[in-house]
Amino acid sequence: MKIAVVTGASTGIGRSISIALASHGYFVYLLARRQEQLEQTKKLITDQGGQSESVVADLSSLDSVNEAIATIKNKAGSIEVLANIAGVWHGVDEVFAGKDFETFEQKVILDTYNVGTIVPTLLAHAFIPLMKSNGKIINLSGTFENGAKGWLPYYVSKRAIEDLTVALSQELEDRDIQVNCISPSDTATEAYAKFFPQYMDEAINPEKIANKVLELVDPEDKLTGKVIVMKKDKEPVEGFHS
Repeated sequence: MKIAVVTGASTGIGRSISIALASHGYFVYLLARRQEQLEQTKKLITDQGGQSESVVADLSSLDSVNEAIATIKNKAGSIEVLANIAGVWHGVDEVFAGKDFETFEQKVILDTYNVGTIVPTLLAHAFIPLMKSNGKIINLSGTFENGAKGWLPYYVSKRAIEDLTVALSQELEDRDIQVNCISPSDTATEAYAKFFPQYMDEAINPEKIANKVLELVDPEDKLTGKVIVMKKDKEPVEGFHS
């Protein structure tokens, strides 16, 4: 059975991607820190006849990440897809946007960089040895049409994952492992609805992003090293640094 690992699988884009992969025959390891929401994702997959396993991991903690890596390595003989979807752009009751950089708590900055950039790097480092020819790594960025002001840590973490995408694609080209990054504009997730309900009509459906992932993980698709910009009601555009 084909194996996929998806971070941020408890809600939103990560949940949609997990369900889509499971519906196409992948056994999906679901990574996120909230067990109840992970189990909801798992149930949605099971109800559609798919298979998955929840792996509770706090991606801001190196120890927790290494425990998750060990758990998956002990169970998976190979990995076909790694999807780094998790990111930090809000807390429980606060969105980390519209803030002067100096007002961010240091922990928020570090957590944003860890989850958005460091952990995807470490997961790729850990799981590439389990990937065979036609392995796929999918990263998630954002379009940032208004630039970095107001949410600098998130902006920097996502620009860095675009560079990571290109670097890994070059590193792995000879091994026939493709690495791409999807860069969507505002997406109609649960968190987006909570903090920006006034803009929901303008946001992308997460399922559209999941469908793009399915295209990219198709064994016949050899695209690599691209940042794919996605906007509502527009065709995806391949480029770099959206």
